[in-house]
Amino acid sequence: MRLRGSHVHARVIIIAVLAAASRVVAAGDAEAVDRPLPLMEPAIVEYRWTFVAPEWVVEPRNVDVRAVISSTWTKRIDYGTLEFPIEHRAIARIPEFRCKYPDFGLPNECRTTWRTVYADVPVAVIRRDHVDIDVPQWQWRDAHTTVDVPRLVWKEQQLVVSLPAVAVRPDPAR
Repeated sequence: MRLRGSHVHARVIIIAVLAAASRVVAAGDAEAVDRPLPLMEPAIVEYRWTFVAPEWVVEPRNVDVRAVISSTWTKRIDYGTLEFPIEHRAIARIPEFRCKYPDFGLPNECRTTWRTVYADVPVAVIRRDHVDIDVPQWQWRDAHTTVDVPRLVWKEQQLVVSLPAVAVRPDPAR
């Protein structure tokens, strides 16, 4: 005989086994035969435990701060530098004599020619240039922000475990 997982079949079998056992044990005692069997029924036993457990709680906090804010603006600085480039310049004129006859005898034809003498000389020149500089500016500004601050708290918690059991009660008919 194969039983399926029915609770009714299990109850009937348990009651039949208990009834047979109680009659065999009580067969010698006349009083025991008259006494009714206790009532057995399924029940659930509940166990409760209370304990404290840690829990993180995040609380928002408003923060107001007066802060220094920096910014920059560009300033141009003009300046001059002294340079000495080399230039080819005339520095003097010298006469050059030329005669037709080298012995200076007469009649001689002589001529004077003025020649320019050149030299490479340094010449002072001021060259204009500029530099762009970022100049910092400082300002006070009020800043507002919200910061989430974690906090550890202890909370009371309950653990409930329910287990199946068999309840035995005396017969309610008596």
